[in-house]
Formats: sequence, structure tokens, C-alpha cells
Amino acid sequence: MNTHPEQFRDVLPPDEVLIEPSGQFGNDLRNFRAAAHRAAERQASEPVPFGWLNAAKRRRRQAQRRLMFALVSATACVALLFTAALPTLHHSKPVTEAAVHQSNADDTALLEQVDTAVSESVPSSLAPLDALDNLDTKTSTDTQTSLSKPEKKNVSQ
Repeated sequence: MNTHPEQFRDVLPPDEVLIEPSGQFGNDLRNFRAAAHRAAERQASEPVPFGWLNAAKRRRRQAQRRLMFALVSATACVALLFTAALPTLHHSKPVTEAAVHQSNADDTALLEQVDTAVSESVPSSLAPLDALDNLDTKTSTDTQTSLSKPEKKNVSQ
């Protein structure tokens, strides 16, 4: 099937004809287009071999199977290790009473050390506020004692 190369040439709209290259570059571009169209026609006329994609599909399926096998085997290994380690996690050493008494004694000794180390009830920078607070509590207790006395009511019974 011999056709003229110009037959395949793209028909340009009239406004784009003005921007079509001319001179040597225009000739080279037209020759390239004609060669590309002839190569496309040759490729279209050849029959496509049967099963040309089978090898690629087979390689892809094998890669997917290998990946799935690796994931399943890794999951199985993790599950097996977890089930093997589970009894050792549950059977830890029981806590003895001696250890509990020793930790309690250590705690009380530590608390006593903290109490002796912090002998001040208020830090020195807050001592003036503590003095004011003590004055407030003394006056409030005086008023509370006077308020706590029973009042005489002029209510006839």
C-alpha cells in the first residue's frame, strides 16, 4: 500500500499556517513527519505475535507470589515467636513478702530523710507571707470564738 507522504501530513488550520516553519528547518520537519507516519504504517501492517505479553505477565505473577509468600511466612514467624514467648511472660518470679517489707522499709527510710532534709515549713523567701498568714489565722480564730458563743434571742417561746 503505497501512499503519498503528504497524505498523512497533518492539516493545519489557516491561522497556524502562518507559524509553520519554513526554509531548511521546515523541510527537515516535513521529512521527519513523513518518516514517522511511514514507520507507524509499517508497524500497523505487521501482525502482532500471539502471546507477546505472556512472559511479562508470568514474571509479574511470580513476583507477586514471592511477595505474598514472604509476607505470610514473616507473619507466621512472628506469631510463632509470640506464642513461644507468651508462657515466659506469664510465669515471672512471684513477689515475696520479704521483698515487699524491704521495699516498704526503704520507702519509710527515704521519707524520713526527706523530712529531716526539709526542716523549714516555709522557704526563707516566703517567710514574710507566712507571718502575715499567721496573723490572719489568729484574728480569724478570735472572731470565730466570739461567733461560736450562743446568741441571746429575743424570741418568746
